[in-house]
Amino acid sequence: MFNQSTQSYKILISAMAYDGGKSGISVYIYNVIRALALAKHQLDVVVLPEDRESMPQHPNVNYLTISPLLKKPLINMLWHLLILPFRICWRKYDFVLLPAANRRAFWFYRKFTITVVHDLSQYHVDYKYDMLRICYIKHILPRAVRRSDRIVAVSGSTARDLKTYWHIPERKIVVNYNGFDDARFFVDPAFAPQPVRRRFSLRKDFIFYVSRIEHPGKNHLNLIKAFELLPETLRQRYDLVLGGSFWPGAEPVSDYAANSPDAASFKFIGFVENSVLPDLYRAATLYVFPSLFEGFGLSLVEAMACGTPTACSSNSSLGEIAGNAALCFDASRPAEISSAIAKLLTMPQLRKKLQQRGLKRVQDFNWNRHAAKLVDIYEKASL
Repeated sequence: MFNQSTQSYKILISAMAYDGGKSGISVYIYNVIRALALAKHQLDVVVLPEDRESMPQHPNVNYLTISPLLKKPLINMLWHLLILPFRICWRKYDFVLLPAANRRAFWFYRKFTITVVHDLSQYHVDYKYDMLRICYIKHILPRAVRRSDRIVAVSGSTARDLKTYWHIPERKIVVNYNGFDDARFFVDPAFAPQPVRRRFSLRKDFIFYVSRIEHPGKNHLNLIKAFELLPETLRQRYDLVLGGSFWPGAEPVSDYAANSPDAASFKFIGFVENSVLPDLYRAATLYVFPSLFEGFGLSLVEAMACGTPTACSSNSSLGEIAGNAALCFDASRPAEISSAIAKLLTMPQLRKKLQQRGLKRVQDFNWNRHAAKLVDIYEKASL
C-alpha cells in the first residue's frame, strides 16, 4: 500500500521511445505523463520534434525538443546513454523518470532516478532483434539500469526476469501494474457495431487481435494456423481481424496468410487509431492474445474493459494479468489456441462468465494509481 502524495515535484522524463504513438510503450509514456501532470507535478519531457504534438498537452508539461538529427535509433541510443546525462541541469529536478529503460537509459545518474522496464523479451523470443541491438540490450542496458535508484517492473513476470537476467537486486525492484484509459475502454450498452464494421469492410462476425505485425514474437503465424484448424462451420461464420502496422520481419506472416486456403478470412486492417480501437473491441465476438512473450499486455485489459471475452497465452505476464478472467492456452501449440477459440465461440455461457470476470479484473489497473506509486517510490526513498 502507498500514500497519495499532496506535494508537487519537478520531474524530468525522457520520451525517446515514444514510437510516434504507435506502440505499447508509447501508450505507457502518454498516460504516465498525463497522470503526473493532472496530479499537479511539473514535468520537463525530452522529446523528438515529430512526437510533441501527439503527446499530452497540459500547462504542467514542458517539452524539451531535441534535434531531428538524433532520430536514428543507433545515434539516439548512444546520445541518450552518454551525452544527454551531461546536458541535464540535475539540480532543477526532484527526481528523474526513464519510462522505457528496456530501450533508453543513462550511463550515470546525479539525481534520484526511477527506471521503468516493460519486458526482457529478448531472452525469451529468438531472433527478436538484430545482433547489434541484442548486444546493446543484453550487455549495455543492464549495467546502465542497475545504476539507477529504483527499477519499476510492470508485472511480476518482468520483476523475475530483472533478477534472473539483469541481476538486479530485489531491494531495488518495485512491481507497479500498468493502467488503462477507463474513459475510453468501457462497456457501452448503446454501442452499435455497424459503423465500425463498415469502416473496415467487416461483413462477418470476427475474432480480433491487435498488435504490430512482426515475426515471431507476436505469434501471428500460430494464430493463423489455429484459425485454419477450426471446424468449417466456424471458419465460414467468422473472420480473423488483425490490427497493427507491418514491422520489419513480418513477411512470413503475410506470405503464409496470402497462401492459406482461408486467405479470404484474414483481414489485415493496418494501424488502428485510438479513437476507433474501443469500438473494434466491442464489435468482436472475442479477443485473442497469442503473443509468445509480453511484459504486461495492455490490449488484454482494454478488451476486458470493453466487455469482450478474451483468450490469451499462459506465458510471461499474460496469465498473471488475466487471472481467472481469460481462457489461457500454450501459445506454441496452434491446436491449443484453436481449441480455446472454438470453446469461446460455441459456449455462450463461458463467454458471459469471462466477460463478468474481466470487468471485475480490470479494476486492478489504473493509470492514476500507477503514477501515484511512482511518486511514492521517490518519497519513501527520500525519508
